[in-house]
Amino acid sequence: MKKTLLNIFLLLNLGIICFFWWRHSGSMLFATKSDVFISIARITGLLSVFFVLLQLILIGRVKWIERVYGLDKLSHAHHLTAFLTLFFVISHGLFVTFGYAIGSQISFFTQTMYFIKYWELLPAIISIFIFIFVFVSSLIIVIKKMKYETWYFIHFFSYLAILLAFSHQMELGGDFVGNIYFQTYWWLLYFFTFTNLFFYRFFLPTYSFYKHQFFVEKVEKDDGGAISIYISGKNLDKFKYTAGQFAIWRFLDKKRFLQAHPFSFSSSPQDKYLRITIKNLGDFTSDISNIKPKTRVIIDGPHGIFTAKRTTNKKLAFIAGGIGITPIKSILASLDENYQSIMFYCHQTSQDTIFKQEQKQFPEKQIKIIHILSKEQNNINEYGYIDMDKIKKFVPDYLERDFYICGPRPMVKLAIKILDELNVPKNKIYFEKFSLG
Repeated sequence: MKKTLLNIFLLLNLGIICFFWWRHSGSMLFATKSDVFISIARITGLLSVFFVLLQLILIGRVKWIERVYGLDKLSHAHHLTAFLTLFFVISHGLFVTFGYAIGSQISFFTQTMYFIKYWELLPAIISIFIFIFVFVSSLIIVIKKMKYETWYFIHFFSYLAILLAFSHQMELGGDFVGNIYFQTYWWLLYFFTFTNLFFYRFFLPTYSFYKHQFFVEKVEKDDGGAISIYISGKNLDKFKYTAGQFAIWRFLDKKRFLQAHPFSFSSSPQDKYLRITIKNLGDFTSDISNIKPKTRVIIDGPHGIFTAKRTTNKKLAFIAGGIGITPIKSILASLDENYQSIMFYCHQTSQDTIFKQEQKQFPEKQIKIIHILSKEQNNINEYGYIDMDKIKKFVPDYLERDFYICGPRPMVKLAIKILDELNVPKNKIYFEKFSLG
């Protein structure tokens, strides 16, 4: 129901924009060729700004939206709408130039030079180039797998581009001239977007840091080679999160204060400390064990909907791969005796087992754990990878269960494919990618 309402809200705003455009510029579609191009330029300009603002909402970690879709899906939607935004931005520039060039009976190049010399259009021209720069730079960062901080810094230029676009539209936008209602709506659209962005992206993490004064209590090495960081602070019992969620962590020491990374809670809400458990996967994680106790921490979160609250089913199955066990372990530790759970834990060797001691504390009648080792054969554990036969063997009632999957992307894709072949309904399969946007 909430998802339907949000989708309607999105379509309603698109409808309002199209209505005002059609009322003022729609008739131009049936006039001269020049007018047709200018009319299309106006709607593409309006839609380019709308989708830019939508992108800010998608990456704004806005709680009332995130609880419906999940942060990973919002991040994915942000990436997709980036292409749509760029399409409208470039289309706007091309159509408006062609439109005026045709009307003045001059070449596209000559009209472009006129626009460049017209200083009132300078904000719009700069805005277009900034959007293109941000988009191309983002693609390069993703392809070359550069640091998230680089992506984050470059995206700050987007805010300048958005403000320049607003100035351009209010001053020269044909659909806004003399239309106080559309102007008011546009002001409200900007206000709504930036209020949500500021409150959820910047204010809440800052307020939470001030309220709880998070700091590193201790750093411990797990038997499986992972590092657990315990976080303490003031009134931690009032910091609410649900088992399975994650947060974005920023450690305020000289080496890491510019870096923010998403990690799942490996603790449970009833525990004394907050805890994250990290395995060395290179870059930031390779030096994580050197974080000193008393280091201050900013926690942006909790985020995510990878929780047992997604279902009312008491029969659950979990598929964890490597460090992907962290949110699943948190969920398992929070379940009561009414649940019947089984977990496939996929890793390379028995020496890689994370939370070995904690897993032994799970009641066997309530939680059954099957280890699947890809690089070790023994008489205790399963060998190979998760597959259809293993699920049928250990979970004969798999059609009655809901499945939670967390691990490396190839494993997650494989598990989803297997469950699909077993005819497990998609609405009974839960996973998150824990990515930033």
